[in-house]
Amino acid sequence: MKKNILINKSASQIFFVLYLCVIALRLSFSENVSIDSFSLPGIFFDNLLSVCISCILIIVSMVWLTVMFWKGKVYKFSGLEAGAVIFFIAAIISTIYASNKRAALNDSLTISAVIISAITLVQLLETETRRKILLYVIIAAGAMNVYQCVDQIASGNKMMIEEYKANPTQQLNQLGIEPGSFAQMLYEHRLYSKDVKGYFATSNSAGSFFNLAIFSAIAVFAGGLKKYRNDYKNLLMRAVILAVLLLGLILTESKGALLSFGAAAFVLCGIFVFGKILNKYKVLIFSVIAILFIASILLMISYGLKHDRLPGGNSMLVRWEYWTAASEIIADNFLTGVGGNNFGTYYTQYKAAKSLETVRDPHCFILTIFSSYGIIGVAGFLTCLVIPIFKAMKRSTPVENENNISRMITKAAIPTVLVLLLLRPIAFRSELGGRFDVAAYIIAVLYIAPVFMFGAALWLMAKGKKFSEEFSIKKAALLCGILAVLLHNLIDFGIFEPGILTALFAVIALSASQYENQHTVQLGNSKRYIPLVLTIGVVIGCMWFYIIPVGKTAFKVETAKQLSSYGYMDNAAAILSTAIKDDVYNPTPANLKGTIETFCYKANPPQYKNKLEDANQSFLIAIARDPADFKNFEKLSEVYESMAEAYPDKCNMWFEKALEALEKALVRYPTDSEMHLKAGTLAQQLNKTDEAIEHYMQAIAIEDAYREEFKIMYPDREMFSRLGEINYNFAKQRLQQLKGN
Repeated sequence: MKKNILINKSASQIFFVLYLCVIALRLSFSENVSIDSFSLPGIFFDNLLSVCISCILIIVSMVWLTVMFWKGKVYKFSGLEAGAVIFFIAAIISTIYASNKRAALNDSLTISAVIISAITLVQLLETETRRKILLYVIIAAGAMNVYQCVDQIASGNKMMIEEYKANPTQQLNQLGIEPGSFAQMLYEHRLYSKDVKGYFATSNSAGSFFNLAIFSAIAVFAGGLKKYRNDYKNLLMRAVILAVLLLGLILTESKGALLSFGAAAFVLCGIFVFGKILNKYKVLIFSVIAILFIASILLMISYGLKHDRLPGGNSMLVRWEYWTAASEIIADNFLTGVGGNNFGTYYTQYKAAKSLETVRDPHCFILTIFSSYGIIGVAGFLTCLVIPIFKAMKRSTPVENENNISRMITKAAIPTVLVLLLLRPIAFRSELGGRFDVAAYIIAVLYIAPVFMFGAALWLMAKGKKFSEEFSIKKAALLCGILAVLLHNLIDFGIFEPGILTALFAVIALSASQYENQHTVQLGNSKRYIPLVLTIGVVIGCMWFYIIPVGKTAFKVETAKQLSSYGYMDNAAAILSTAIKDDVYNPTPANLKGTIETFCYKANPPQYKNKLEDANQSFLIAIARDPADFKNFEKLSEVYESMAEAYPDKCNMWFEKALEALEKALVRYPTDSEMHLKAGTLAQQLNKTDEAIEHYMQAIAIEDAYREEFKIMYPDREMFSRLGEINYNFAKQRLQQLKGN
């Protein structure tokens, strides 16, 4: 019996450490779930890595649950289960109705994996020691991100600026940005503003994570302060760690993160000072807070509708535009949503003419889930958040520590550090250069130093046994950390970065695991095969729908990109033809193949005339796999224009097709002034005067609206035309000529 207990405990420890490794890894690089630009080096490998990590989380969770039921262990309900089931149903429905099903599948996988892993963590967090170690890993990852922030300020951002100045065209092409465009102006604005973002995509995302790490540190450190306030050595050690995390938050200069930190800190102070009163009247207090929150939202909406913007500068001005577009998307797709990671595709249909840029996310986590997964999805996701949090507010289980927390941290730290040292270079790639000293410097600064910072933070936290072993985690601080992240992401999207989402739900799982009166269930012998069958099905599903198709596509597309960069266009197109078959949900290989074939014709029209028909077929496949994306129709229009040039005897027919394709693109992006200008030119060539006039008028009106907004947002900057001054004047001249006739 004792042997079985030890085996179960060892198995539990192994699975727990696996989760720690995944959390630490995800917080150590900017994980990419979507494909932003074909030209970015390794972007498809990044996508594959993200999919693999999520699949590993799901498979490990299912295996542990199977082992647990098979061994006759008791399952503790976390409060996440009901919301998880609702969200999974919504994910399936939204994916069926999604335009880009590969994007929807990947996004659903990422969120589902995090929720499932949180449910499993509740089973694994059996002792207070494990809960503390989980928080220590999050805190140590925070310290590692502070190192990256300091490095970005000291040299990293400066190097990026110098690299851009040395060859701006190459870098813009890699990012898929057209030189001289408004997108270039925005990119340069962000580059020269020297964004400090740690290992995340934006400074706002980094700020969200630092909030979670800071309140995690308060939760785990605060217990021993009163009794051991004269133990200056341990106090200083913890004060230094907390100060480092606060430094990281300040360095990001994220206003939203700082304000949400202030609000959560205010709530925490209120709990510590007026805890008994708050507990006595908690229903009344929560009711008042809820009423005030709803009233403030209604007031904000009223102000926005009246003034067509929100107070708070440019950032809130554009957010109002994102939110109004998102509300229209939700109204049109209330039940099903548009599918995960499909918001950016649909946003162009609803984007206001004056809006300066397109976005992939509405910058509000509730609107993101609602627009992507519909009313069912938002109900499921919010249930996953609310029920565990409310359960965590109830009485906690008695403190149950394992002896010698230092030894336990060592057991967890060694594999976690090894994962960061060995696997992180795959995710966080860098050119090492030809010289040994340069390569050694890059390895030391980019790979070894951050991991050293992570390990050092863990070691420091393990040193003070008095603080670590004798006191329970302050649940109020954890809940305030969750509150800070949620408040901030009412106006941002950092919560959906996989690392932050995984860490957030890990903290939610930790909070739920502390609840004393957990509802439990134990499967009988006859039902133990159910989780085993489910696990086998999940493994097959992960391989069939994700790892195999995404893996094949990643390797073939990256190979094709490399071949095309060396001029082997035919070989690249041939490889992409097989990639199209490997993943029947992915429009990207077909789009890339059509782009290469169009390029071949333009480079040598007489030799590659036959490539135009291949390009036509490629873009038709891409359209079938992502019918809501305007870009495939726009590129198809370019192919038909090239066909008109290649076959002059049938030029009118091809111009008709080009105009038809362009008008379909405009249905999907009605406020694109450049496409209206092209459509007007084509209509004029076909003697469709009324249609040409309409398109020229639209192009001018959109550019005028854009210019007005530009003046409001950047009053001190020289006007940066989106249409281009030459094209703008050309459209005006053509309109005047046609109206004169």
